[in-house]
Amino acid sequence: MDMSRFCGEQFIKVADVRDGPLLVRISVIKEGKYSRPDLIFETGEILSLNATNNRTLVRAYGASSDDWIGKEIELCVGQVEFKGEMQDSVIVRPVSPPIPADERTAAAKTVTNSDLDDEIQM
Repeated sequence: MDMSRFCGEQFIKVADVRDGPLLVRISVIKEGKYSRPDLIFETGEILSLNATNNRTLVRAYGASSDDWIGKEIELCVGQVEFKGEMQDSVIVRPVSPPIPADERTAAAKTVTNSDLDDEIQM
């Protein structure tokens, strides 16, 4: 029996990357606590994204989280400003090549009027 399913969620912390970067692949993205996105990696580990890391991934892979699935990123220690002070944090670095803006989420670009005609139930 695979006992790992009884371990609970494992969030990646600064201590996990202090000895060197981790190379991970994004498999799922969900809304986590405090309305922040959580990246779930193929390993099952989770990283709750701060605004700095979210901007980094949006610049590389676009604003649609669907485009982030399957992308490899590196997690390492970096500094971010929090409440006016610099502190150590887990920083993301895109490894998979960026997606050109004209190729990002074709579905988002092809919304038609027929996509907007859902009936409202009363």
